[in-house]
Amino acid sequence: MNQNAPNIHPREVRQALMWFAGILWRGAPTAMLLNVSGRFIAALLPAGRILLIKELVDAVHAAFGQGEDQFIAVAPLLAGLAGLRMLEAVLNAVQDHAAAAIREQTSWKLQERVLDRAATVGLDAFEHREFFDRMQRARQAAYFRAYGIFRDATAVLEGFVVLCSLIALFATGHWSIPLVLFLGTAPVFYTQIRRGREIYALFYQQTPEQRRAEYLVELMTDRDAAKEVRLYGLGDLLVRTWEEVAQTLRQQRLRLTLRQQRYMSGGRLSGITSALLSLVILLYQATYGALTLGGFFALAEAITRFQGTLFQLLRQMGDVFEQTLHIRDLRDFVESPPEPEGQTALPSTPLDIAIEDAGFAYGDGPPVLSGVNLRLRPGEKLALVGENGAGKTTLIKLLLGLYQPSAGRLLYNGVDGREIDPQVLRQRCAAVFQDFVQYQRTVRENIGYGQAEALANQARVERAATAGGSALMIDSLAERYNTTLGRYFEGGQDLSRGQWQKLALSRAYFRDAQILVFDEPTAALDPRAELEVFRQFLALSEGKSAVFVSHRMASARVADRILVLSQGRVLEEGTHTELMQRRGEYARMFFLQAQWYQQEAP
Repeated sequence: MNQNAPNIHPREVRQALMWFAGILWRGAPTAMLLNVSGRFIAALLPAGRILLIKELVDAVHAAFGQGEDQFIAVAPLLAGLAGLRMLEAVLNAVQDHAAAAIREQTSWKLQERVLDRAATVGLDAFEHREFFDRMQRARQAAYFRAYGIFRDATAVLEGFVVLCSLIALFATGHWSIPLVLFLGTAPVFYTQIRRGREIYALFYQQTPEQRRAEYLVELMTDRDAAKEVRLYGLGDLLVRTWEEVAQTLRQQRLRLTLRQQRYMSGGRLSGITSALLSLVILLYQATYGALTLGGFFALAEAITRFQGTLFQLLRQMGDVFEQTLHIRDLRDFVESPPEPEGQTALPSTPLDIAIEDAGFAYGDGPPVLSGVNLRLRPGEKLALVGENGAGKTTLIKLLLGLYQPSAGRLLYNGVDGREIDPQVLRQRCAAVFQDFVQYQRTVRENIGYGQAEALANQARVERAATAGGSALMIDSLAERYNTTLGRYFEGGQDLSRGQWQKLALSRAYFRDAQILVFDEPTAALDPRAELEVFRQFLALSEGKSAVFVSHRMASARVADRILVLSQGRVLEEGTHTELMQRRGEYARMFFLQAQWYQQEAP
């Protein structure tokens, strides 16, 4: 365990509980009213049943050996008990139906809010481990805890009403009985609250290791990883690693449970003692004639029911406390601020981008970019080259507004990028990344996701397919644009890496963007094919700004200008001819690759 649960003020627990109650009410008000009212009525039934039992015992005692006439007098009491049982069954059915509606409605709503926040939070959040821990706790709260807290909270309400009705019955016995029962059960309340805190603290501390265990499961069940796992014989090792992590988590939970059972046993003993003392008081009252036989049996049953309900109530209060701590995590996540929206309007003219002395670091890591200065004019084609880790991909993420620089600034038509709504900026950009997404959806959606609001425009989808070079491949599919791709779902058809790549290119073309970015999307192609794709890309980006990243120097020649990056800094800048004449880093890399291809030529 490598992190401690935060200290939580009771006020935060109350606020989280009220927040959750508001979500329940807005999601399913009718079902909530039915469930709560049903529980309230059901909570009055135990006292009513005990009263009927008292009258029944007294009536049977009086009618003992008196014949049929007295039996008829007892019959209404039997009918009353049967009626209470039927009413209880009806109320249970109503509660179960309402609870199902609440469970489904609330769970989906909370999951939607978690997904919405995950989709709108700033991309830099995904660079921090703490964000994934918070998201993990929020997801689990939405999926597994949401209905549990409502169930336990309404059970607490029902238990409280039951106790109040039973206290009223004790007035017919002796005033000290409920006081004795409360004092004897008070330690249970403390132990249940302590138990809830400890369970939540362990859950909080185990989150990173729990994520590690889930990652190992995903790794062993992932289709793309399956090839390498089998090739290198990693199955047994990964299973053993998962078992070690899972075993550690299980042992931590077991140790906590054993420790809790020790201190909770004291509370149970106190409760048993108070119940015995209450029965002694009741027996004393009956001995001196203050109670009838029916009254004695009824109140003895009430003592048993009272203490059982009180124990259950206190346990459920502890559960509610624990569940509310998880709901607090959920609320903190879904109400965390989304990506900030700038207030300055972005002019509709073609984008002129200037990067001034920009630096960037991922999270708390070392700087990836330092002192970068760059100008991308409207319609200009720029190539980024450099060794792995030089900062090329990070630089294009800054250009696309996916990140804000840690130092310096980016200007779009003279406007600081921090003042512009990032969504407005991104609407003018399109990109094909090296790790492009293979959507397990239809062909039409794989292309149309480039601009979702125009997804239904079939003619535009087909033009993008032609531009991206995927049209011939699509025509060979059985259902053409309606073909489901991938192997995740039934009837899906998988594609080769190159075919998926062409769909990614088509997706970028589908977006009517002013800036096109290619981050080594042709890495799987041979040099000649890559050069052809870049030439086609430049032709299709006529009148637009374009930035592409490539490890192959020959492909960079088609750009208007080439930027050479090294260790996060701009090392050289110029056209292919200018850079070759300088005989610097670009020329060195170009000649190294040229020698390789010349050796391969024969």
